[in-house]
Amino acid sequence: MWWRTIWIIAAYWLLSAHFLRYDQLYLAGVFALAPLGILIKHSLIMRLLQAVLFVSVFAVWGVTVIDAIQIRIAHGTPWIRLAVIMGAVMLFTLGAIFCFNGILRLRRQKSYWGTSSIH
Repeated sequence: MWWRTIWIIAAYWLLSAHFLRYDQLYLAGVFALAPLGILIKHSLIMRLLQAVLFVSVFAVWGVTVIDAIQIRIAHGTPWIRLAVIMGAVMLFTLGAIFCFNGILRLRRQKSYWGTSSIH
């Protein structure tokens, strides 16, 4: 389970670094601290964190890649490498979204076996 947590933290820190690059310190701080929500063992918090990452794939990374590619094309500079890197970032974030499912499944199994009367 530890590698899933690291993957999620890295995805949130990538978002934080993105906002830090554009001097949006408040959003950078929020995204840097958001993975602390994993410590709260409530499935609703986990689903909220998962939804934030899902929205960020399109609202942050998708918009950023389109804008950056348009700028590169307008300047006549190569843009394919940028598209590949940003595509990898988007896939990485989608992978982090699936990591939440594994954490939630493991927590359900632990709570199920922890409350069982059969030992």
